[in-house]
Amino acid sequence: MKRRIFNNLILKIISVVLAFIVWIILVNISDPTTALTVSGVNVRFENENALTEKGYTYEVLDGAKISVDVSGPKSEVTSISPSDIDAYVDLGQISSFSDYADIVVSVNKDGTNAKGIHITPKTSSVKLNIGNRSSKEYKIMTDTVGDIPEGMVVSNLEVTPVNVRIAGPDSEMAELDSVKAICDMSGKKGHISEEVELKLYDAEGNEIKDSSLEMSRSIVKYSADINNTKEVKLEYELGGEPEEGSEVTGVELSEDTVIISGSDELLSGTDKITIPASALDITGLSYSKTFKIWLPDYVPDGTEVVSEKSIRVTVYIDE
Repeated sequence: MKRRIFNNLILKIISVVLAFIVWIILVNISDPTTALTVSGVNVRFENENALTEKGYTYEVLDGAKISVDVSGPKSEVTSISPSDIDAYVDLGQISSFSDYADIVVSVNKDGTNAKGIHITPKTSSVKLNIGNRSSKEYKIMTDTVGDIPEGMVVSNLEVTPVNVRIAGPDSEMAELDSVKAICDMSGKKGHISEEVELKLYDAEGNEIKDSSLEMSRSIVKYSADINNTKEVKLEYELGGEPEEGSEVTGVELSEDTVIISGSDELLSGTDKITIPASALDITGLSYSKTFKIWLPDYVPDGTEVVSEKSIRVTVYIDE
């Protein structure tokens, strides 16, 4: 009895599967899937005011009329005409830094979207020529605001990335002079790494707040060090000997000390900066000479010169 019931169950399952396969075959025989290309589809443009309100003009260079690939049930697909294809471009979505806009397509028959039909445009975007729009890349400047602890200085201030692209109407772009990252240092010390919004300024230093000016990025990252300072002595070593019969009669430095900044550990271990003999080579000289010395080359790693970075060293030589 159990074997008979089990055998009947298997037969029933097989019957259902076979029936489903036969149904699929019959459906495809009566209304098979097919594909074709529909040409001459007009592309319409939405949200034109997104450009015109900024004073822009535009001209369609390529993509005003397109072809699309359509696939689906033969009874549906073969009756599709260009007028059944809805192709449009949303100008409100176009980037200020691009002249291309994506084309969206669908099949719309008798006022409703056709289902079960796949449609792909052969041309995916429209190419535009947008007039009265300028675009320019600016180097990001940095400014600091806020009070830092007494005796400390800000050093190694850097911003990433270093450039930003701005686009907007010609008249507004003409007013734009600089792009700045304003870094607030209030109460901070040590190493800082934060994000900050960019601000736009005219030639007189007035902030420009105009939504028609668009930036490739509005937020950047800056880093800086706020450390203690220390004044240390400047010493020197002379390299070589003057010409025979001549002698060094004196050495004069334009600055006797230099102010450096760095961690407390580095500062505590630095009491002087020595200009090496290789920088003050007087070999074979019979006359006085002034050397220009770039002090950052000779301070310990991890410290920075915050006073005058370049000094003059005059070596007096007489016969």
